[in-house]
Amino acid sequence: MRTFRASGRVSLVVGWMLIGMGVAALVAVVILGFVVEPWLFSFLFAPVLLFVGGGINLWMGRRARLEIHPDGFLWCGFLGSPRSLGWRDVRQILLPPPGARRRLAAIALLYDGRYVDIDALWQSPTSPVNLAGAVDHRQAQQLLIDGHRTYLAHGASR
Repeated sequence: MRTFRASGRVSLVVGWMLIGMGVAALVAVVILGFVVEPWLFSFLFAPVLLFVGGGINLWMGRRARLEIHPDGFLWCGFLGSPRSLGWRDVRQILLPPPGARRRLAAIALLYDGRYVDIDALWQSPTSPVNLAGAVDHRQAQQLLIDGHRTYLAHGASR
């Protein structure tokens, strides 16, 4: 199994940073509450908010991914249910046409004639990369194409 993550890594880093800031804020509030004034304990909600934000970012970062398995692939975004396709159903992995949506990483042509859009759900729609310009999906596209070729090369048939 190969796993590809793009912006999920950013959420992991931000999550750990928020948790670190929450620990520092908790220590500061407790020390100031005992040393300066007891009413400063009322600011304990701030570290709690930092811990909640850090936990949400860690959850989102671990969840967002594209996984290539020997029998198919799975892609999962920050929200919503994971989507998957089996290689036995895929005739070909196609690259998106010029001018396609920015988050469209590839298109799976199925044996029954349907097309399935493989969105780069592992990238946040508000990611600076998505907002600033051309998004580079080459690594994910190559992983999908290589995974399908490997499946076909091992004598897999419908």
